[in-house]
Amino acid sequence: MKGLLIAALVFVSAPAFAGKMKEIYTMTNESVYDVLGFDEGIAAIEGHKFVSVAGADLAVQTTVRAYNGKSYTCVTTFVDSEYFYQVNYTTCK
Repeated sequence: MKGLLIAALVFVSAPAFAGKMKEIYTMTNESVYDVLGFDEGIAAIEGHKFVSVAGADLAVQTTVRAYNGKSYTCVTTFVDSEYFYQVNYTTCK
């Protein structure tokens, strides 16, 4: 019975966690496109990964490929706010 209760809690919390991850990726993509001055018609996001950045509560590294052949690596940092994370800043190289 205890195992069934734990399994039920895991399955119920999984969609909530997935929704939060999607929101983080959406905020990251918007910030990256804004910093680069691009939109989805000019560049494509190729991947995300979590990284550690001093002073940031959360950081996501994003690889972007512009359709002119150039690639960019961006890091978006987040700070924990009262209800959810907020973008602190994004840098691209």
